[in-house]
Amino acid sequence: MGVVRHRSHRLSVAFALFFVATALGSGLVVEVVPEGEEARTRHYLEQWEQAAAAVVARLRVVGPGSSPPTCQGRCGRCFPCHPVHVAIQPWRSTPMEYYPEAWRCKCGNNLFMP
Repeated sequence: MGVVRHRSHRLSVAFALFFVATALGSGLVVEVVPEGEEARTRHYLEQWEQAAAAVVARLRVVGPGSSPPTCQGRCGRCFPCHPVHVAIQPWRSTPMEYYPEAWRCKCGNNLFMP
């Protein structure tokens, strides 16, 4: 129960800080939009392309599906401990074409539950 409450508190603090930073940042940044309809359209297209590129870059790092766990303190005294995707292979005699994947924390050749 305490772990869930701690994670929830940490998440709400992070969200509040993000919200405040976004609100402050939007008031401090002054954008200069060029005059004219074509220039304005070009400016908005450039902004849209930059936003789309940022989303693609984020998806490339994280990948489809769930986000990686924080592996802090999950590998005991082993260092460095980082998240990896691993295939969960059932103990069957016949090979399957599809194996579900899950996040694990890896340190050296050892895998740990996140």
